[in-house]
Amino acid sequence: MNNERSIVIAGVGPGSREYLLPVTRRKAREADILVGSSRALKLFAGLEAEKHELSSNLEATKNLIDRSRRQKKVMVLVTGDPGLYSLAGYLKKHFSGENLEIIPGISAMQLGLARAGLGWQDVRFVSLHGRDNLEELLELVKSRAKIGIFTDEEYSPARIGSYLIEKGVDPELQIFVAENLSYPEERTAWYKLSQLEDNDFSHLNVMVIADE
Repeated sequence: MNNERSIVIAGVGPGSREYLLPVTRRKAREADILVGSSRALKLFAGLEAEKHELSSNLEATKNLIDRSRRQKKVMVLVTGDPGLYSLAGYLKKHFSGENLEIIPGISAMQLGLARAGLGWQDVRFVSLHGRDNLEELLELVKSRAKIGIFTDEEYSPARIGSYLIEKGVDPELQIFVAENLSYPEERTAWYKLSQLEDNDFSHLNVMVIADE
């Protein structure tokens, strides 16, 4: 008899509890173990489930999930939506699809595009979150694509702006930066590419380039 339980992978949205889907709240109440970043786990601080914070050791996380799911209900929390640059991609390589239940969430990028008043059916996404994809970004900018950029502390809007200008991109190019989305300190604004270097942005941000 197969005693393995399904692993729930749920998107917890951009950060605020207001953007948590009801189904995600319900599944979290039913879970015995919650696995996620410290920011994601804080959203469920009041629940009695065991909580395990993610580390850079993904294999250790995978092994924890594999051991635990045989006896307990495991739920993995990912920021934003599981379908966009999340831990779900890694877990799908190690667990069969029939053992995974994926619940979508509202991505920070989705919310950022909404704040910018832009549709996203034609957006090309690039992640610089822990990835050096600057050359890929440059090629997309040259093609005049609408681009959604996931950043991190290393690849900040200021650094990205400097790189693009060094590569000959028009300093007047319009860039939308959305910071701390869904939090009280949220800030969104359009900038010229040349203005990015002169601003200090929160590390929680996404960028949109829309050369329209």
